[in-house]
Amino acid sequence: MVQSAEGALNEVHEMLHRANELAVKAANGTLSDEDRAMVDAEVQQIKREIDNTAKNTVFNEIRLFPDDGLSPKAGSVLASYDYEVTFDFANGSVAVNQQANGVSSRPGVQVNSGSALADKIANQYIPNAVQQIFDAFPSFATAQGTTEIKMALNVKFIDGPGNTLALAGYTYSPSGGKPKTMYINVDAADFKDADIGSGSDKEKQLESTIAHELMHTVMQYNLTDGMSGRNGEKYPTWFVEGTAQLAGGGFPTNWNNELLYYADKLADEDDTSQDANIAKYLQKYTMQGRPYGHGYLGAAYIGYLANKQNGGSADVTGANIAGGMDLIFGDLIKGKKLDQAIKDRTGKSISEINGLFSSGNGDLTEFARKLAFNSKDGAGSVIVSQAAGGLGAGGAGKPIIGSGAGSGAFTIDPSQVNVDFSGGSANVAIQVGSEAGQHIDFKLYQMNTQALGLADMNVNTVEDASDAINFVKEAIINVSSVRSHYGAVQNRLEHTIANLDNVVENTTAAESRIRDTDMAKEMVAHANSQVLLQAGQSMLAQANRSSEIILGLLG
Repeated sequence: MVQSAEGALNEVHEMLHRANELAVKAANGTLSDEDRAMVDAEVQQIKREIDNTAKNTVFNEIRLFPDDGLSPKAGSVLASYDYEVTFDFANGSVAVNQQANGVSSRPGVQVNSGSALADKIANQYIPNAVQQIFDAFPSFATAQGTTEIKMALNVKFIDGPGNTLALAGYTYSPSGGKPKTMYINVDAADFKDADIGSGSDKEKQLESTIAHELMHTVMQYNLTDGMSGRNGEKYPTWFVEGTAQLAGGGFPTNWNNELLYYADKLADEDDTSQDANIAKYLQKYTMQGRPYGHGYLGAAYIGYLANKQNGGSADVTGANIAGGMDLIFGDLIKGKKLDQAIKDRTGKSISEINGLFSSGNGDLTEFARKLAFNSKDGAGSVIVSQAAGGLGAGGAGKPIIGSGAGSGAFTIDPSQVNVDFSGGSANVAIQVGSEAGQHIDFKLYQMNTQALGLADMNVNTVEDASDAINFVKEAIINVSSVRSHYGAVQNRLEHTIANLDNVVENTTAAESRIRDTDMAKEMVAHANSQVLLQAGQSMLAQANRSSEIILGLLG
């Protein structure tokens, strides 16, 4: 397979070299326009053949240069933007230090990375979402104090469209203390620069995703023991993801679409006509089995119960859910175990709440109905004020994350935002051993003229020909880069084959030793048999001789 790809790329290289010759010829001012038109005809044929090569190079019906492959320009379009953004709790200022460009740190400077997506996340989503999280859950703001959380933001390929939208990560010491480093990765396969300012569903999903991941970040920093499990208790997935969904909303990413379907049939939140269907939906999954869906519903219900149990309103609103959950967060920050904190604040243990789902409990059903009805035009996020839309924020004209002055609590560090939109999802796994998991993965690349940056190339004028020289030069560099990748894979496979040959040889030798006859033992056994045989023959001969002797005496 790798050799087939390499052979095709060799031909692409040859065609690019020919295109370069033609571009250099067309750039010569001594040619007429008619001459360049004839030269361009060959250039266009070369482009078509490059596209055909990309389309028709297959191995066992697998396209080696698929349309969803990695861009061959990955090395050249990777953009790393170095800056440090400090959100200061003490005075709410924002300071930016663009280290790459040598700009001094100064308050109020906006991040300008060259990526609208990264800039929007850094300048608006992070500070404002954090402020909203702290407003909704003041226990975290109190625990945070004036400490700055250091973070890195990476917009890059993670696992392809429709899978992991983003993730929040951190490193920590097993012996204790706060996290050492923190970061948020956003999948460039799911979100693009074009999504920003479009008002599209993608932009709303991005808001929800960033709020979700920042909730993780706040919990990772202030509840490190429970989030990491380093001191025994590790919070279950349903709680970790369910509480993050309280910030991002439990409806934008389609986890509770069935519940919204029933909510759309209701006249108001007190309409019980769909309660039987809602109860069946609650029974269909567990909180742990569906943490982004039922985990969200469970976390919201726990917050609602905690608020009501401690003298709050029984209305199903984002503020009431957040108020109750904040009481539980406060207990966890003080060191209380999760199950105990929930039981103390709600009167029910985690196992009892699980039982409410499995039985389709009426009170839980009523809560889910009201939550879905109030959220059906939005996300169901509890960090949005009622004035800004409450649970219904996330719909048309009602963003989850505001655009005003945000909190000063985070530092994006280590002084960089990485933006890489070159990712692709196509890859091949080659099995290289007899055990599961013994395989080598390698990426497949796009290799058509669009991916190589040659789609609009022509040599009809001197200027076009000059541009074509640069286009072809860059394309040659990119193809060489891809060829070096495949060459490295091929070398690795050859080393793997040599190692496997060694394993087979030694395994065969070991088997041979086991199967081969033990000659020393067999020789001893053979000699023993011969001695016994000769002794028997001697005794028989002696017996026969005795009869002859007796007959001789009688005669």
